[in-house]
Amino acid sequence: MRQPPDAPTNPHRLYRHDAQIVRNVLRATFVGWHDRLIVGTMILFVLAFVYSWLAHREWTIAAWSTLAGGFFIGVGLGRIVATRLAFHSFDGLLASDALQPASRRRYQIIWVGLGLAIMTTLMLVTRPSLLIVAFPAYLAGVAITGLSGGPRLRSNTFNRSWRIFAIRVWLQQSGAGAAAAVVLLVSLLPARSLGTDAQLAIVGMETSLLVLALTIVDHGTVHFMTIAGHGSSSILRHHAKSTASFVVIAIPGCWLALGPFAAAVAAVASGVMLLLMTLRAFAYRLHSKRFGDHLVSILVLLLVMVAYSAPVALPVAAIAIVWNLHRRGRAKTWLLA
Repeated sequence: MRQPPDAPTNPHRLYRHDAQIVRNVLRATFVGWHDRLIVGTMILFVLAFVYSWLAHREWTIAAWSTLAGGFFIGVGLGRIVATRLAFHSFDGLLASDALQPASRRRYQIIWVGLGLAIMTTLMLVTRPSLLIVAFPAYLAGVAITGLSGGPRLRSNTFNRSWRIFAIRVWLQQSGAGAAAAVVLLVSLLPARSLGTDAQLAIVGMETSLLVLALTIVDHGTVHFMTIAGHGSSSILRHHAKSTASFVVIAIPGCWLALGPFAAAVAAVASGVMLLLMTLRAFAYRLHSKRFGDHLVSILVLLLVMVAYSAPVALPVAAIAIVWNLHRRGRAKTWLLA
């Protein structure tokens, strides 16, 4: 009997399609031996950090950490799978496969199973007794994303996108940084009656949140500036204008309001957010927004582990990562691709 034209010819075609995309991206991203060496070093750091955290802690603390980690990993993987299925259903070349319930289930099971296998291997290496916690947490995270549901039609989001774009443009202006600094200083007035530790905590948290909003990086802007011939310094100046005005006002204001330690905390928090902005801008020069965000998340995790295990090496690691991204990004300048 002849097969219906809308039935997939290969039940695993969706998975093989995305697996090939992943392989191609990895080959294109990590071409040289130095790139692969960096990735290998990062993987070893991650494994060493996970092992040191889970294997040498009380079982209760390790169990709670595994519960949180497994849940968020499941949620993240579930969102990625759901997003890919929605793309295949509406815009992909394999829409006929993505709309077949059997193919969708196979695609979900394969990717969820791969994630489960990796997590199981990691638990067996670090602490096998945590598998009883990792399994339910991971599966609950996957289930909460609604993988069993079908694709949803996209609504018209033009007005919402325009408003978000206008807000992002304003946040990159010097006036936005000055306004954020005024908000910080006004909010610190009631904190003068608190203890020193509480004051420093408030300064650190508020500064981090405000500068994080001011250092939003737009992938389209970075890509356009790169192909138009703008170098790294030009891109950073464009995105750091509002943060510069914030720092000029906020740090002296914190010194006058709460003392030099508060100013130091504000400076450190601003520096950390600027480093995050730099990583995102340089990653966007090289990759798509989605892959760039994933790469930045991995690099931030690596820096956190270095700060936890060897704080003295943190500046060296940060400079090496930024320099490597900058060096690779220079090849993209003037390159229309």
